[in-house]
Formats: sequence, structure tokens, C-alpha cells
Amino acid sequence: MAGSARQLRAEAVVPTIQVTTAAKPKSVLMVTATGAGDEDGRDWQNAMPIGALSKALGRARPGSGYLIGFDPASGPVALDQGQIALKASGDEKSPVFVQAGQIAGKHEIAAAQGDLPFFKSARTWSIQTVRRRGSSYFAIINGASHLRLSGFHVDGTPADGFFKFRAKQATTFDDVVISGIEARNVGRVIETERGAMLRNLLVSDCRAVGIVRGFARFRDLADAVFRDLELDAANMDGGGKHVCQLIALAAGENVLFENITLRNALNEPPPPKQGKKPGYVQGDGIVCERKTSNVTVRNCHASNMGDGGFDLKSTNVTMEDCTTDSCKFGARIWAAGNNVIRRCDFRNPVSRNDTMGACIQAGGTLEITDTKLQAGPGTVAVSLSYKKNQEPPLVVMRGGSIETSGDGVVARCNGDGVFEVHDVKINGKPTTHRYVFEKKEE
Repeated sequence: MAGSARQLRAEAVVPTIQVTTAAKPKSVLMVTATGAGDEDGRDWQNAMPIGALSKALGRARPGSGYLIGFDPASGPVALDQGQIALKASGDEKSPVFVQAGQIAGKHEIAAAQGDLPFFKSARTWSIQTVRRRGSSYFAIINGASHLRLSGFHVDGTPADGFFKFRAKQATTFDDVVISGIEARNVGRVIETERGAMLRNLLVSDCRAVGIVRGFARFRDLADAVFRDLELDAANMDGGGKHVCQLIALAAGENVLFENITLRNALNEPPPPKQGKKPGYVQGDGIVCERKTSNVTVRNCHASNMGDGGFDLKSTNVTMEDCTTDSCKFGARIWAAGNNVIRRCDFRNPVSRNDTMGACIQAGGTLEITDTKLQAGPGTVAVSLSYKKNQEPPLVVMRGGSIETSGDGVVARCNGDGVFEVHDVKINGKPTTHRYVFEKKEE
């Protein structure tokens, strides 16, 4: 491969989302599992039954609030016996609020105490049941926008999610905040139908443990922030085509992932047939497909992924202050563009079946600065992935360090590619070098 390296430049493009989080509801209705008194929702003694919530939400106006209150002694609501439709919108200054919590005072809710869920599958939940068709508990339809959804504690959701944005044709859902979700044993928590286009989305302060398909999947997303999430798949292997991707984005732009911990998504292939090679091990943390751009990943941490901690096919990726440990690939950067990794620490990649693990796999252009890479036996620090009909990969690393042990290697490529290091400590020795790989003639 020829010549001088192309100049790389990458700057974080942080989305400016138009979301107000300080707004309060103008009016509030109280909702409980079975209702009480006059069931008009004016206070907890006269709470509306949750079976009437869909109809009440149909009458929502900007500023309407709905507090779903729970008494731990009463047990959870079945999330697989009915569906609540949310089709009304608030406005920019007065969203519609749907919030869940423990009953407190005359008109208030408080954060849950202990691990008891508010919503739980009535049928026995298992990894096998996730494979079967199920319906989300909340169906968000008609482009419902300016929504604040918070405080839900759930146990046992289908792959259809707990919240699903439904639209067969292109429909925009704008200005949505989902926060304070606690979930365990989930197919998904947030799902979107193919026509659903989300804009100005904030997902924050959520935790999920025991995830089969993912925490959230988006078909089309722009101007969004994911912040302060803890997602642990707990090695719940759905098998076959039921792959786990903790956060998945098919198309969109201007997305920030910040302060997110991702753990234990691992999907083993079925045993190979006689004479066949073993299949590909799956399971990813954050996945952004090729129709995405301007993605920033900041202070995020992935460990024990069957495939990629961060699988980013986006154009213009910025990763800052992130770590990975014991993933097949720490970060995968696929596209040509202004892509940069700064101040990250990727270590202990794991080779699985016939695929060599790597701290970083790059198929486009990438600049790495002040980053630590550690590759052990049978793995590589930087793997360049050459593809036909596109420019060979070019990766430039400035500062930082690379450590290898056993037969671990600094860099490899399956064809043409260039890896430059400038003042990088390689096994303790300051190094400036240009690794040039060329496709072997057959």
C-alpha cells in the first residue's frame, strides 16, 4: 500500500437535545392496581383503577400527569394481561407525565423500597418464553410526543418490550424522556416498530439485569442522549437468532452515550455439524449500524461480551474515557470518517472459536490518542479489516501504550492496510513506526 497517510481529524459532535426536564404536571390523577373509593383519581383514597388508564390517557392534555401508586403488600400488576395505549401528546412547555412509585402522602409517590417490582409477568418467565410472541405493556402510538415516563420497576418482559413505539409507516415521536427504570428478566425494555422515528430522546438513570435480546432497540433515532445506565445481560443466552445487543440503533445521527456500564452479553452458536467449523459467537454492548453518524461514547464500560463491547459502523465516531475488558472486540470502528478514540483502556480481548480477539478492530479511518491497549496470548491489539470496494483501513495512534504477552501481537491485517504509531510505548519502549500490510497475491 502506498504513500503518506491520509490526515485524520475527529471531533466529538455532542447532540443538543430539546428536552425540558424541570417541567411539572399541571394536574394529576392517582392510579392504583384495583382503584379505591369513587375511582375518579383525585387522591389515593379515590384512586382510578389501572384498567381505566388507557381511556384516561386518551383524554390527556398538555400538562396532564398520571401517578401509578403501589403498596408493596398488594403485589405487582400483571404486565402480560392487557396493554395500555398512550396516544396523546403534551407540548414543549407542558409534557404529559406517566410516573410510577410507592404511594406516599395524599397525592404523592416515592421511590420504591427494596427489590419488589411494580409490574411482573403473571406467567412464568424464562428465556424460552422470550422467543415466543408477546406484547409490550405500553403501546405508544400516533406519534405521541412530549412525554415523561419514569419510575417503572418491572420483572419479566417479552422481546416486544415494556414500552413500544408503534408505527408501521414513518411517524415521528418527539421530546421523550424515559428515566428511573429498574428491570430484571427482560426480553427488551424499549422497542420500536419499523416506522417509528424518535427525535430528542433522553434515557437516563436506568438499570436492568437479566437481558435476553437487549435493553433498547431503535430503528431511526436522532438527537438523543443515553446517560447513567447499568445493563447486565447476566449471560442469558437466547440461542440461535435471538442475539443480545444491549443497545441497538439501526439508523440516525447525533447520539451521545455517557456513563453506561454494559456486561455479560454472550450468545454461543449451536454445536457445528460434523466436518463444519464452529459458528460465530455473538453478544454486543452498544451497536450502531451503517446508517448512523455523529456518535459519541463517553465514560462507558463494557465487559464479557461475546462479540463487541462497542460495535460502531457509524460515520464520525468519538470515544472518550471508555474501557473494555474480556470482550472479543473492545471497539469496532467500521467506517471511513472523522473517527477518534481518546484516553481509553481496552484490555484482555478474547478469541472465540475461529475469530481472533482484538482490543480494536478498524475497517475505515481511525485516530487513537493517549489510549492503553493490552493483548494477551492468541489476540491482537489492533486488527485492521480490509474489505473489497472500499479504501484500505488507516489507523494512526499517538501516545498511550500497547502491551502484549505470550504470542499476542501489536497489529494484523487481512489485506491492505496501514497502522501508524507515534511515540507509543510498545511493551515499555517508546516507538514511532509505520506498519504497512499488503494483500497477499493468490
